[in-house]
Amino acid sequence: MKINETAERYLTAGLKNEILSHDLKGLNEIRIRADKPVILKYAEKEIILKTVLNKADLEKTVSKMSEYSPYAFREEIRRGFITLKGGFRVGICGRAVIEKGEIKTIRDYSSLNIRVPCDVRGCSERLMNIYENGFKNTVIVSPPGCGKTTLLRDTVRCLSGGGFTVGVCDERGELNCFGDLGIRTDVLEGFPKAEGIETLVRGLAPDIIAVDELGGETDRQAVINASYTGVGIISTLHGESSDLKGFGELFKCIVVLENIKGKGLIKDIYIQHI
Repeated sequence: MKINETAERYLTAGLKNEILSHDLKGLNEIRIRADKPVILKYAEKEIILKTVLNKADLEKTVSKMSEYSPYAFREEIRRGFITLKGGFRVGICGRAVIEKGEIKTIRDYSSLNIRVPCDVRGCSERLMNIYENGFKNTVIVSPPGCGKTTLLRDTVRCLSGGGFTVGVCDERGELNCFGDLGIRTDVLEGFPKAEGIETLVRGLAPDIIAVDELGGETDRQAVINASYTGVGIISTLHGESSDLKGFGELFKCIVVLENIKGKGLIKDIYIQHI
């Protein structure tokens, strides 16, 4: 699904029409805040729109995005986002509903951030040069919004085209949203990362497993177990190169991104001698 189709399907008529009146090439985010002008964010500029939505508008928008079945999306909403068809991730702010010390859901929505997926072919060229003498377990790290998923997507495509069998655990449907990850790539969608990694190892015999946004100890143990079988690992991680959250001993190649002129731009590549 493209940005114009997403706007048509989920946004109010007035906001949709104003967004589509602009050039959307290079658009990264649509920032919607209750009772404030909507902002289109690009890599090097932003456009402040005339349209202003209220909390009732945001409520209707989230209802559409959750296909009028918030129960089906309760786990995503609880974690502060919804993933739409086409790989669009929508961040959600509002009031937390807490039961027995745990966040159960979010209500009274105050802002939404629609992040537009990018497909930048060729952005992994520098990384692929590192693999000329063989693949190295790789982690792509940066703060949010620098293009980790964009770089991972292109790297998977190039590794697959270069002869590697790649298994992709695409928990939220964001990696395979453009439908082309290479001729030797197998994709599991909707699987939690740990279960997906185990399924790929047992059933698909990949040379390399790709997974987006590693998290806690369960994810860490899953990728370590996979590496013990001889499978290569490439993943992304929120943070800085100095903060690998317990994954440092696994990855030989650390890729650091920046977001100055576009998504998926490599700032530095570090090779660990481990």
